[in-house]
Amino acid sequence: MSRKQTSNANLTRRDMLKCGLYGGLATSLSPYLWLSGCGKRQKAKMPNIIVLTVDTLRADHMALYGYHRNTMPAVEKFAETAVMFDNAVVPRGSTRPSYASMLTGLYPFRHGVYNNTAVVHEDLTTLPQLLRSAGYHTAAFTSNFTLVRELSGCHQGFDVYDDRVEERLPNRPSYERTAAHTLKVIMEWLDSNAQQPFFLFTNFIDPHGPYLPPKRFRNLYHSGKERILDRRQIPPYQFVDGSLDFYDYLDRYDGEISYIDEALGMLIEELKRRGLWDDALVIFTADHGEHFGDHTDIIRKWLLNHLPSVWEATAHVPLIIRLPQTPGDNVAIPRRVRSVCSPMDLAPTVLNYLGIESDVRMDGLSLLPVLRGHQETDRVVLLECPLKSYSFIPRGGDSYPDLYAIRSDTYKLVRSIQRGTSNVLQQVVFDISADPIEKSPLSYDDRSAIHHKLAGKMDEMLQQVRTYKLPFPVTFFRMPESERPDFIEKRKKSSQENIKYLSEQQIERLRSLGYVE
Repeated sequence: MSRKQTSNANLTRRDMLKCGLYGGLATSLSPYLWLSGCGKRQKAKMPNIIVLTVDTLRADHMALYGYHRNTMPAVEKFAETAVMFDNAVVPRGSTRPSYASMLTGLYPFRHGVYNNTAVVHEDLTTLPQLLRSAGYHTAAFTSNFTLVRELSGCHQGFDVYDDRVEERLPNRPSYERTAAHTLKVIMEWLDSNAQQPFFLFTNFIDPHGPYLPPKRFRNLYHSGKERILDRRQIPPYQFVDGSLDFYDYLDRYDGEISYIDEALGMLIEELKRRGLWDDALVIFTADHGEHFGDHTDIIRKWLLNHLPSVWEATAHVPLIIRLPQTPGDNVAIPRRVRSVCSPMDLAPTVLNYLGIESDVRMDGLSLLPVLRGHQETDRVVLLECPLKSYSFIPRGGDSYPDLYAIRSDTYKLVRSIQRGTSNVLQQVVFDISADPIEKSPLSYDDRSAIHHKLAGKMDEMLQQVRTYKLPFPVTFFRMPESERPDFIEKRKKSSQENIKYLSEQQIERLRSLGYVE
């Protein structure tokens, strides 16, 4: 596939800001969702599908989820027209595993992508593949090096997969693309390549560390508190400006969130201007959250990171869905939903709404009944954190246990298991409704009906994890840090002949909207 959009390889973060922003599981734990038939469409109408995802976004750092700062006013305005899920969790709090679950509707133990070095296997069927077969033009715009096609396999089924991550922040060995730059190429695509109906999938990375928001957002928040950290508590890639103040990093993180919110607001307004917003099915979510010392990590005693875990800090993410606002259609009434769900439900929900049938197995459930206002469920979701899934094992790592959790809309059971065995070392229960940041663990009590039920669900799911055999070998691709600059440079050169710049007319249009100074 030839990519028609590329960008100036020499543009810096500041240049991009000037061009873009600156200044302006089933009920009863059924293992699969079965969709019968093969590629048959039952609906004549094919609305555009827009998926907006943000990397490293904690749900509880949004006012919509109870935060004291209104970090995302544009998303909050969108949520007024949508259904908001209070208890969305990712089965694996890491970028590539989480996106693999979004795109396939599968748990990590079924798609095999447990870390950011495993590749999505070509035998897996993805949502964009199914939508393309149904007549959709599929396009993805990613901002994270982890999702680059050659490394991840996440491009399967996309007609356009724009992954030109050519910017590098201090301390970080990976490359990325800031929100302004990503917004720019999305708008280029809308002008020249957006065939309808389309499936637009976006990934914005800005809240990921190091927290370096543009100046206007850098000074947006001031906690007025101070908490000096030990330098060893701060991951090397996070350490900026010599700061040891925990609250300084917290303010920076919130500034990054507000920055991405402004970008999303601009994208929404542009889609509205083009008449592409109201009649679209829109989904907003995140791949995982961020760890601010809510729990001691099982690997390192770092704060400001998101090594995979089962804790709410990384597992709990926002999920907001709005069905098309087509007159006469059964529009979902805006409201909040308590039922536990997952971004893993994205694929079956979209397929269900469109009436697309397929024999593809999925662990995720369609949320369409809940969106339509039907009774919520007592479903639970499995969170997976086996130590073997880390891309590295620290010295003495054999002493660390595997962690799993079962999450309902109210409770979570966390089970620690000795590696290589089924021996339960410890299990505790959290009342998430009363203790959302899991500070008060409850000792497991088999006499408690709730505890016993959660443990039973856990036993069922772990039996599936232990007995399931992947029907394909997992491929791993880990690129040494020293090779990444050459890799990026070669990718730039290979696309030079296809460089596309905005026309003067397009630039003037952006300027009129406040996108360009």
